[in-house]
Amino acid sequence: MREKADGVGNEVAAPVHGPVVQAGAIQGDVHFHAAKDSVVPRQLPGATRHFVNRAVEQDMLTTLLAGARSDGVVLLSTIDGTAGVGKSTLAVHWAHRVRERFPDGELYVNLRGFDPIAEPMAPNEALGLFLAALDVAPERIPPSDDARAAMFRSLVHDKRMLVLLDNARTADQVRALLPGTKACLVLVTSRNRLDDLAVREGATRLSLNVLSERESHALLGHYLGQDRLDKEPGAVAEIVVHCAGLPLALAVVAVRAAEFADFPLDELVEELRNERERLDALDAGGATGIRAVLSWSYRSLSAEAARLFRLMGLPTGPDMGLDALAALADRTKRDLRRTLAELLRANLIEQPYRGRYRFHDLLRSYAAECATADESTDTRHAAIRRMLDFYLRTSAAADHQTIGHARHFTAELPACDIKGRTFGNNEGAVAWWETERHNLRAAIKQAATLDLQEHSWQLPRSLMYLFHLRGYTDDWIETYNIGIEAARRLGDAAAQANLLYELGIAYYDCKDFDAAARYAELSLQHFDAIGDVQGRGEAFTMLGHALIDAERYEEAVHPLASALEIAESLNNGYVQGGSHNALGLLHAKLGRFEQAYTHFEQALRFDREVGEELGEGFVLHNLANTYLDSGQVDDAINTHRQALEFRRKIQHRQGEGASLRALGSALGQSGDLEGARRALREALTVFEELGLDEAADVRAELGELPTS
Repeated sequence: MREKADGVGNEVAAPVHGPVVQAGAIQGDVHFHAAKDSVVPRQLPGATRHFVNRAVEQDMLTTLLAGARSDGVVLLSTIDGTAGVGKSTLAVHWAHRVRERFPDGELYVNLRGFDPIAEPMAPNEALGLFLAALDVAPERIPPSDDARAAMFRSLVHDKRMLVLLDNARTADQVRALLPGTKACLVLVTSRNRLDDLAVREGATRLSLNVLSERESHALLGHYLGQDRLDKEPGAVAEIVVHCAGLPLALAVVAVRAAEFADFPLDELVEELRNERERLDALDAGGATGIRAVLSWSYRSLSAEAARLFRLMGLPTGPDMGLDALAALADRTKRDLRRTLAELLRANLIEQPYRGRYRFHDLLRSYAAECATADESTDTRHAAIRRMLDFYLRTSAAADHQTIGHARHFTAELPACDIKGRTFGNNEGAVAWWETERHNLRAAIKQAATLDLQEHSWQLPRSLMYLFHLRGYTDDWIETYNIGIEAARRLGDAAAQANLLYELGIAYYDCKDFDAAARYAELSLQHFDAIGDVQGRGEAFTMLGHALIDAERYEEAVHPLASALEIAESLNNGYVQGGSHNALGLLHAKLGRFEQAYTHFEQALRFDREVGEELGEGFVLHNLANTYLDSGQVDDAINTHRQALEFRRKIQHRQGEGASLRALGSALGQSGDLEGARRALREALTVFEELGLDEAADVRAELGELPTS
C-alpha cells in the first residue's frame, strides 16, 4: 500500500486478471459474478473474391462516412441501379472495409424487394430478424410494426453499428428499420431510386451504373487471366457487349469459361447470341441476355441437380428447410445433400443457415422459368402438392401435440405418401411453427391459387394455437378467410362452422367484441345445420364471452346457460371447463361472488383434468380479479402471482401482461405502492413489446399511483 495525501492509498504492483478485493476484515463469503457478454451480431455476408474496384463509388461512400463522423449526422446512403449491376456486392465489399469502425456489430437483411415470386419482406419481419440477432427471445418479440421498431431503436440506442438493408423496394419498407441513433451507418440497396429517403431522412443517393468496357475486361481478367483474354480479343469484346456491363452476367460467363480452360470463348459468344432474348425484363440493355448466362450454369449441372434447381423455383415462401425440399423433390434427405452441395458450389442457391436454402432473386426467376419450360404442368403441380402435404402433415402433428385435447372436429388429411414430422412436446411444435410461419402463410396462398381446397382450409386451422399463443392475429384473420372460402367451395359445412367459430376467437383477441359475437352467431347457425352439439356448446361459450366483454351482461345469460347444459350433457371436460369459466366471469361482473367462486373452482378442475393450459391461465386470472372485487386482497395477490407464473411457463405473452397489470392493481390496493409500481412497469414493457393498446392504460395507472 502506498500512502497518499489523506493517509490512505492503494496500489497493485503486478498485472492482475480478474477482480481485486482489499479489506481489513471480511465476514462471510466473497462471490464474483462475471457480467454476461453482450451479443455483437456479425451478419455481413462474405465479400466476393473477384471484385472490380469501383474506386469512385467506394471513395464517395468513405467521404460520406468521414463527413458524418465530423458533423454528428447519422449516415444514411442509398445505392440504386438495375438488376445485376453489383449494388449488393459493392455495399458488402465496402462495408467489410469499414466494419472495424462499428464495434457493436453489423446487421444485414435481404428485403426481397424485387423477388419475382415471393412477396417483399415486410418491415415487421425484418425487425423480427434484427431483434432475434440482438438476442431478444422469440416470445418477447412484439407482433406489431410500431412496437418492434421501438424495441429495435431502444436496443441500438448509442451503439455504433452498421446496418445493411439489401434489395429494398420502397422507402416505406426501409423507414421502420432505421435506428434512431447518430452512431449508426445505414446502407440501403435498391433497384429503385428511393428519393423519398433523401427528401425526408436526408439520405445520400449513389446511383450505380453498369461497368465500363475497361472494368468489364478487368472483371473477366480476374477470373480468366489476361493471357486468355488476349488470345481471343474479338470474343471478349462481344461477351462484354452481351453482358452489358452487368457484374452478375460477367461473373457467370467467366466461371463457365474458367471451368473449361480449353473451351473456346467464341463458342460462349454463340450461346449468348442464341439465348439472349430470355429474361428481357431483367436485362440492362437491348443486347443483354441474362438467361443465356444463367443457362450455362444450369446446363452444366447433373440431371438430378438441374431437376432440383427447377423445382426449387416453384414454392413462393422465402426459403426452404431440408424436410420440405425432400417432399418437393420426392427424394430422401440423404439423397438431397449431395445435390444441394452441387447447387451451392455452383452459386445457384444460398444457405443462410444450416439446413435452410434460398435463391437470389434473379436465379429464382430463372429456376421458375426452367420449371415451366422443362417440367409438365402435372409434374409441377405434383411437386407443389407434395410440399403442401408435408407442411400440412407436420403442422397437423404440431396442432395435435399442443391443442389436440380440445379438438372435437379433426378433418381427415388428404391422402398422400408424404410423411410429416412429429413432436414429443409443445416447445418443439411451437419452435417448428415459428421457423416455418412465413413459408406456411405462403403455402396457404399457393394452395388456394392451385385450387387445392383441402390444404387451403386445413393448413390455416392447424396454425390456430400458434396464432392464439403468440398473438399473430393478422395472419390468423387473413389465412382463415382463405380457409373459409375454400371450405365453402368444397361444401364442407363442418369445416366452415369450425373456421367461423375460431375466427371469432381471433377477433376476440383483437378486442373487437362485436365481430367476435357476430362470428360466434354465424358458427352457431352452421353447427345447428349439421347437428354438431359440442360445436354449439363451444360457440355459445364464445358468444357469452364476447357479450360479457361488450358489457351486454343480460344478453350473455342465455348463451352461457345453454353452453353449460350442453357441456354437462356431453360430460366433456374441455367444454365444461370453458363454460364454467365464462359463467364464473358473468356472475363476478354481476356481483354474485359465491356463485362465481363455485364456477371458477369447477373450471380449474376440468381444465387441469384435460390439460387445457391456456384456459387454466384465464381461469386463474378471472378468479384473482374476483377475489379483489370482493375485498379479499391477499387472496387476489397470491392468485395473480400464480396466474403470472403459469402464463410465463407456457409463454403466453399477452396473458403475462394482463396478469402483471392486475397484480399491480391488487398490490396498490394492499398499500404496497412500490410493488405495484414494479408490476405495472413490467406490464407496460410487455404491452409495448406486443404493440397493444393496454400500454396507454397502464401508463395512466402508473401516473395515478401516489408518490409515497
